[in-house]
Amino acid sequence: MDGRRLKFVVLGLGIVASMALLIRAGLDRPGGFSYYLTVSEFVQNPQRAHAGLRVNGKVVEGSIERLPSGEDVTFRMSDGASALAVRYHGIIPDTFVDAADVVVEGRMGPDGVFEATTLLAKCPSKYETADGATTASR
Repeated sequence: MDGRRLKFVVLGLGIVASMALLIRAGLDRPGGFSYYLTVSEFVQNPQRAHAGLRVNGKVVEGSIERLPSGEDVTFRMSDGASALAVRYHGIIPDTFVDAADVVVEGRMGPDGVFEATTLLAKCPSKYETADGATTASR
């Protein structure tokens, strides 16, 4: 193998090794690799809750109970087939309302309530006006 070809092989191996290290570092950091389960998938096998696992569903209407501290909330979330009771302590997103899509991360508590360490919420009516008509129809 001549010197020029050897340089390209070494350079190529260096690039591949660098990419592998970057991917590995991204997966090793907390939250670097997350897997979402539906509420039904989690309820069927709650011991699957480990670091990096998140449960996705919708807030059950009328189930939100905000506690006086302002940073504590309990609610139920569902995927239409199963429901899960959730308790969260922390900053509550402004978009956390009835029927909002939510993602929680945490562990199942000994009392059967999911102890969320992370709460992410998306407003279900982002593109609707207060009367329910879409903004495009105005």
